[in-house]
Amino acid sequence: MPSVSVCFPAYNEHATIESVLTEAHELLSPSGLDYEILVCDDASTDNTARIAGEVSARLPRIRVLRNQKNLGIRDTFERLYREASKELVFLNSTDRQWETSVLFEMLPLMSEFDIVIASRKDKHYGVSRSFTSWVFNAIPPLLFGVKTYDAGAVKLVRREVIERFSLVSRSPFTEAERLIRAERAGCRIASHPVNVSARGSGKARGAKMSSVIEAGKDVLRVWLALRRETRAARAAAKSRRPRAQL
Repeated sequence: MPSVSVCFPAYNEHATIESVLTEAHELLSPSGLDYEILVCDDASTDNTARIAGEVSARLPRIRVLRNQKNLGIRDTFERLYREASKELVFLNSTDRQWETSVLFEMLPLMSEFDIVIASRKDKHYGVSRSFTSWVFNAIPPLLFGVKTYDAGAVKLVRREVIERFSLVSRSPFTEAERLIRAERAGCRIASHPVNVSARGSGKARGAKMSSVIEAGKDVLRVWLALRRETRAARAAAKSRRPRAQL
């Protein structure tokens, strides 16, 4: 059985954080998995941090991290990735869209793949948010030749893949960039479509205009970075070729 870091970012999720963490503990503790549960509170203004701390004091293998100031979802994800210590990293949410039990559907796929994405069959988005999501999932195949499925969805990823790549993105497009680089490096990616619930608490922040603008900038950053890296790799390969004998 592989070891798994089960990670939860949280921001103003006081209505669901206790039930999400308790359910994760009840699912994982009898499973036989070597696991840890990490929750990172992104400087919530409600009781999220206090409730998470109370749960971790009551239940084993739950560790609570707290950002001193609100850093946003991208930096909270990255902190969870850095803190994760197990072989696999399962990045979930605390708003009850995805049930933690989907982990057990995804684990068998890791015998063949390096990344498994729990793609949403129905995102429960409005028209504007659906269009924004469609655009940013359409860009990677068009510009980079890589299908990222549902880049913002829950994922199960080998930790070595997370640690392998230096990323240039500064917005939530980081998740798509990691998939693009992984695919181009030969990593195996699969989509596991699942039914999800509508958001149970908190407020989605991914479709804010500022986030959309930053993600658009990141698309350009990634495109330019990959072009530079490709040129550098070709130049290095050319310099290593033996010169023709006179």
